[in-house]
Amino acid sequence: MKALIVMNLAGFLHFLWNDISTLQALGFEVSVAMNEKMPDGSDAVETVKLDRKGIQHYHIDFNTKSPLAKTNLTAYRQLKQILKDRYDLIHCHTPIAGCLTRLAANKYRRKGTVVIYTSHGFAFTDRSSRKAWFVYYTIESFMSYFCDALVTVNHEDYYNARKMHCKKVFVIPSVGVDTEQFREVRINRDLYRQQFGAGQKDIMVLAVGELSVRKNHQIIIKALSLLPDKEKYVFVICGRTTTQSSITEELKQLAQKLGVRICLPGHRLDIPEVNTCADIAVIPSLREGFGMAGVEAMAAGVPVIGSDVQGIREYVVPGQTGYLCDPYSAEKFAKAIQRLSSLSSKERLRIAENCRKKAAEFDMEISKATIKNIYLNVYFNKSLQRKKNDTKI
Repeated sequence: MKALIVMNLAGFLHFLWNDISTLQALGFEVSVAMNEKMPDGSDAVETVKLDRKGIQHYHIDFNTKSPLAKTNLTAYRQLKQILKDRYDLIHCHTPIAGCLTRLAANKYRRKGTVVIYTSHGFAFTDRSSRKAWFVYYTIESFMSYFCDALVTVNHEDYYNARKMHCKKVFVIPSVGVDTEQFREVRINRDLYRQQFGAGQKDIMVLAVGELSVRKNHQIIIKALSLLPDKEKYVFVICGRTTTQSSITEELKQLAQKLGVRICLPGHRLDIPEVNTCADIAVIPSLREGFGMAGVEAMAAGVPVIGSDVQGIREYVVPGQTGYLCDPYSAEKFAKAIQRLSSLSSKERLRIAENCRKKAAEFDMEISKATIKNIYLNVYFNKSLQRKKNDTKI
């Protein structure tokens, strides 16, 4: 049996290793197709891992900026060539790669190939404009004709997907978090915090993830500026800068203008340790399919203040694991930050325990078991039905 996993960019492979290992455990020979030319060079990390594991991988010229880019026509032709190798199962991720792959694989699907699409967050939400709904919902609904299963990572997307045309729709607890990795950190916390400019009495507010407009980090800077004791807070943002290269400088300038302390240490490989240093985690995204960073923080016992959108609602329970806020309201974020900052030691222990318990619901092993059941349900059921049809003929 042969399986192909497809995604837009090589950097996204970081989230799909569980899919690969699960398929291999089921007896599939797995290959991967993606754009391996990441502008920051991060593709090298993932492709080296593939090479070490002996996994075949292909470069595809996906353009993630515009679905209408000419390079996506090239990508489509490249996919058509790769698919001639006849895969038994194709699992595609991310919007552009998902659309092109499903179209390219359609003739093989009619001959028995199983095609699964996982949406890691629809581009339309209950906060989106009518235009966004018309454009993105229409595209996703049409493309749902071309897959045997549609997988979502939050319940809002799940209920919207059920209105589409794919007969099998699932929701999974995202790609899973190694919660033990975040629980078992042993560091000198006070010393470790110093590299981020946070003293013993300071309150470290942490955001982990790419620096982009969608991540909405500026709202936290504005929120901190509204606090009467803003000088005791330091806002740490760990993550790569996207192609919107000016965002880093814009955040620095805004923080300087509003008198907010900020630290931008870039991409970090020590996220468990960094989370242990934090007092409050924030995930203020305008749209977020899930937001693994939020669950990682909670696994470390850190409460999360997040936007009241999509996947963040899956784990932020107001008053129990943190607070949900209007992503456009600096005042509401400020109030939530102040509320968590004023907790007593007893309340802090209570909310930390709540966070760890909630994070355990999204543990990696639970996610792996869920996706395994989907593969079994979709692939082997279709194979059985195909054999029955062949027998009738």
